[in-house]
Amino acid sequence: FGTGSSREQAATALKYKGIQLVIAGSFSQTYKRNAINNGFIVIEAPELINDLKEQFDNKIKSNILTLRTGIMLTINFDKPYISTDQKQYDIDPIGAAAQELVIEGGLENWVRNRL
Repeated sequence: FGTGSSREQAATALKYKGIQLVIAGSFSQTYKRNAINNGFIVIEAPELINDLKEQFDNKIKSNILTLRTGIMLTINFDKPYISTDQKQYDIDPIGAAAQELVIEGGLENWVRNRL
């Protein structure tokens, strides 16, 4: 996943647009840290992304910018995994500290609430 920027706004712009989370094959450490510090969830699911690329390879090659697949994903944060109708993909758990930052709405709010 790339937005072309490691600046904090690369994550916050998506959050404030109303996007709740992003699932991608990978993220840079800087992007992940900026996202979590701003209470924005990012999930790495390389196997899922590879399967989607394979399934929609012909559409990807035709340079379609947005592809609505109709695929519904279920995310289980307790186990943790992402599932489709056909397959389940294990994902790394979101750590306790990151969960706390997401619940608080980001690091700035976390600090403010403790002053």
